[in-house]
Amino acid sequence: MNNQNQLKLILLLVAVMALFSLVAAACGDDEDAESASASGTDPEPAPMSEDESEPAPEPIVEPDPEPAHVSVKIAADGFLLGTQAWVAMDQGYFDEELVEADVSLFGTGIEAIQGVIARQADLGHGLDFAVLNLVAAAEENMVVVGGIAEPNPGFHSLSVRNEIQGPEDLVGKKIGYVEGTSEHFVTLQHLAQNGISEDQVELVPLPGLFELVGALKTNEIQAAWTWLDGTNQAAEDPDLNVLRDDVGVLQTVGIYMIAEAGWATENQETIERVLRAYDKASDFASNDPVFAGQIVADAVSGNAEAFGNLIPNQKYRIGFTQVMLDELDNIADFLIQRGVLEPDFNVRGFINLDAMERAVPGSVTADIG
Repeated sequence: MNNQNQLKLILLLVAVMALFSLVAAACGDDEDAESASASGTDPEPAPMSEDESEPAPEPIVEPDPEPAHVSVKIAADGFLLGTQAWVAMDQGYFDEELVEADVSLFGTGIEAIQGVIARQADLGHGLDFAVLNLVAAAEENMVVVGGIAEPNPGFHSLSVRNEIQGPEDLVGKKIGYVEGTSEHFVTLQHLAQNGISEDQVELVPLPGLFELVGALKTNEIQAAWTWLDGTNQAAEDPDLNVLRDDVGVLQTVGIYMIAEAGWATENQETIERVLRAYDKASDFASNDPVFAGQIVADAVSGNAEAFGNLIPNQKYRIGFTQVMLDELDNIADFLIQRGVLEPDFNVRGFINLDAMERAVPGSVTADIG
């Protein structure tokens, strides 16, 4: 065999041996894979390079828990102090805020406040003078948690016997008043503004408006600050005269929501929800006073037409202004001078409007300090 043929034979043998090696390697890989599958294990992955990392797991997002309903007992009077509560019930605003409200009817704002002091209710409404006169002197620590209305002055009118033509004629006369009410404060403020001391007149306490008008008509008293139908009756009586209203006697009149201090601290969210519902009710009453008057009348068995006419002047809204704070200071000074409040009493320590500010941001414009 020549050299050329020997070279061809050697190349052919090398090629056959290379092909045999490739087939054997492939069969070995298949056997390893089949063995791993049979044993239930995966083949070991190739090592990752230093700059490779495992993908972060997807975050688990928990659904927000359903907000819980809250229950609250509210004390309202038989007139217009509870307007927002009745409207919030009728229009579903409490439901929107997940509030289960139990609104109880009391005869007057004073009785409603007394109901809160006695823990018959969690929240109550009252006029500024009644609030400070009763709540600040209560054995339990009470606080104002919201301003809910700022009515225009002019609600009370000075009704007198015909012989009285001006404030100077009140000296030596009997003047009726309803103790502990804003009418009481108006009576005394008017005397002070005209330089008449209390010992220059005879102040006669009476239970209510009906008794004031009756005593005027029979000359048992010669003057009294009246309101609503009492003023109308005085104007129609030939022996009586209406001299003026209380514009100028009062800067403003505030209607407040009060609560026991401990309860208020523990139930801030409840107060927020109630005040948000009241905020909606305030808008409703402002936009449709006639309908709001009917709602209140149905709740308290009152006169829907009269309520509808009076509601616009009540200025229902969630807020606390500097004028309201100044008037509370004036009332507090008056009560301190009369010995009802301690000399060191400070209105600002009697106010907690944190929940109101959260419920209606920007509602507190007074400098409480």
